[in-house]
Amino acid sequence: MTLPARRLPRDLHALEELLRDGQVRRAPALSPKTQRALPTGFAALDAALGGGLARGQLHEIVGPPGAGGTALMRAALACATQAGENCALIDPGDAFDPSPCGIDLDRLLWVRPRDPVQALRTAEVALEARFALVALDLGDVSVLPPPRQPRGVIQVVRFEKKPPSPGASPWARLARRAEKHGGTLLVLARAAQAGTFAAATIELERGRAQWEGRQGAPGRFLRGTNAVGAVARHKRMPPSPPLPFHLALEPK
Repeated sequence: MTLPARRLPRDLHALEELLRDGQVRRAPALSPKTQRALPTGFAALDAALGGGLARGQLHEIVGPPGAGGTALMRAALACATQAGENCALIDPGDAFDPSPCGIDLDRLLWVRPRDPVQALRTAEVALEARFALVALDLGDVSVLPPPRQPRGVIQVVRFEKKPPSPGASPWARLARRAEKHGGTLLVLARAAQAGTFAAATIELERGRAQWEGRQGAPGRFLRGTNAVGAVARHKRMPPSPPLPFHLALEPK
């Protein structure tokens, strides 16, 4: 059993302490014969992914604000927790709303690290703890900003005999952790981050909002939004055609 979502570790050290104390226990490793994919909550998207989010793989959701990336991530967490899977949400932007959303909060570990670097390391720890689904929300966080070179400074380039190791990429490490421990890593970002280390990249575009009430009248309610998505890249499947999504808002 994982730590309930009502107890919220705010940093990586708290999560590591919970692992050491045994409050969060590593689940038994999955047998290759039982590695079924995790559903996203959208049948058409699951079909385009070859059955859902494959275990042991890194998947990426890319889209602008309002395109439904957060709703898609929450839907995947809801499906997994309702199926009895233990999940972790890494939320450096502290953007998660735990109000009724279909997620079984008793099976969700919600971690709010202080910065993006700590968020990446926390995702590694969660994968090592064998959470079935680790969701990393980088929607409003820049992970690796391009370095700025001050004017008038000459940069010295040293030529190395050996090329940089692929392990230098944090995404390479995360992809290896997911493969080793059988967990599914789902990353939400505004621009592609993981590149070829992602088994699949899901791209989203904003659609029209769904309002209740007459146009121009006061007191209209936002009931949902439409979005268009596609599996733009997949290691085992061809790219998908555009997939329409209707994302209903949960009633308060």
